[in-house]
Amino acid sequence: MSLRGLYTLMKNKLLSTMRRADISPKGLFDPYYVPSTLLHRERELDTIGGIYADSYSDDYGINCLVHGISGVGNTAFSRYFLTKVVPESFDAYTVYVDAKNKDTLEIVSEMSDKIHRQTNTPVTFAFDLDVLWLQLKRTASASPRKGVFVIDNIDESNEEIYSKVARLSKEIKASTIGVLNSHDYRLLTKGNASHMAYDTELPLDTYTQSQLYDIVRMRVEDTFPHGLTDEIVRYVTDICVEFDASKPKTSVEALKALWPMASKGQEIDSDTVRAATAHISTFAHDEDYMDTIDTISMNDFMTLLVLEALTEHLMRYKTETYIDRQTLSEIVQVKCEEQGVRYAEEDIEKSLQTLIFQSIVFESGYSRNLLYVLVPPEILYDSAMTLRRELARRK
Repeated sequence: MSLRGLYTLMKNKLLSTMRRADISPKGLFDPYYVPSTLLHRERELDTIGGIYADSYSDDYGINCLVHGISGVGNTAFSRYFLTKVVPESFDAYTVYVDAKNKDTLEIVSEMSDKIHRQTNTPVTFAFDLDVLWLQLKRTASASPRKGVFVIDNIDESNEEIYSKVARLSKEIKASTIGVLNSHDYRLLTKGNASHMAYDTELPLDTYTQSQLYDIVRMRVEDTFPHGLTDEIVRYVTDICVEFDASKPKTSVEALKALWPMASKGQEIDSDTVRAATAHISTFAHDEDYMDTIDTISMNDFMTLLVLEALTEHLMRYKTETYIDRQTLSEIVQVKCEEQGVRYAEEDIEKSLQTLIFQSIVFESGYSRNLLYVLVPPEILYDSAMTLRRELARRK
């Protein structure tokens, strides 16, 4: 390759990297980020797509409530349907409004403005709720194209306006999607005084651990210029699932914390991941937690030896977030020979079960063979070694 050709290649790679770095944070810091593919929601997308296809072809409006626990992707699902599915499937204009922390006037004003923009009609500014609502209704009714309206973050403070839009959709043969978390769904739809005008509902379940791993992996590939190893992605996912269910939001919060270092090319090791996920595993740093080690190990030399071996390995190999049972067994065997202690596989497993039951050591959700800790291994190692020596002196 010529010098000029090499220069061009390097320049293109640099520009590509710069463009990637420029857009990368959106996947982490934009609350309305929509992935190119919505993983593991095919069933739900097929369901809601079929419902709206029927309403569109048979010329009637339909109102659907999408709900799930907070952080499971309710907003991402509704926005994906609105921005990806609807434009490809229906000749309809779309309006999305996030109602969180907004009063009725703000919601109606935003909807009115977006409907005018989508239908290319002149906007008449008004600051009166009744006037704004009449403008919204008149513009939506006059449009030759049907509308699909999404109102996100419905709760007690804005339930009335959603119901009003839902009733309007019946008149003008448009469709709506109301998005809310499971708590508000139960509160607003099961009460005796509920007047929510919806036709059907679509609950969003939490993801399985393997599904969440796929989502975290895709988010990393979309946003991190230097990537993360599979082991780090698995470690992030393990911790998020263990302490906060299979919710993409929790994993994204962890990735946000890792972003500044990863974007500079710094190595991401187990210590970094533990720090990034500390907000969901704070109990692991409580003094009572360390007292648990003292209690369960008071007369259990082998448990202390196992914990010492496990944490010593994780201290030595920072990029290894896990230790497998075979490696642990081999390290313990060497330590037993050094200490003149009888070595038995069943004793190691018994000690491990004690540590796992007390949430000092954790098994990976991907394989019981992989073990990890949340407390910095240095702390556990020092505690285990100090207590083991104290126990040896007593005997």
